[in-house]
Amino acid sequence: MDTEGKSTELLLVMKKLLLTFTTLVTSTAIATSIHLATLEKPTDIQNKLSTTTNAIAIAGTTAIFGLLDDDNLNNQSDDSNDKEAK
Repeated sequence: MDTEGKSTELLLVMKKLLLTFTTLVTSTAIATSIHLATLEKPTDIQNKLSTTTNAIAIAGTTAIFGLLDDDNLNNQSDDSNDKEAK
């Protein structure tokens, strides 16, 4: 395997790990946000935590879609490169 193939494979592994980590953090933030939203009388600190977890959940969801979209763009460019090679 050439150097370019190894670096592409390493990049793919790193993206998968990043996607896994982002999904874990986002899921935890969403679960925490839902729990805090169901509290009958939240305290001030719980309200602040709710705002923070909402922001993390939104940012994480955006990052997940960005990572998935990036993979789709890579697959499309690979397909177009294959067509050009033929």
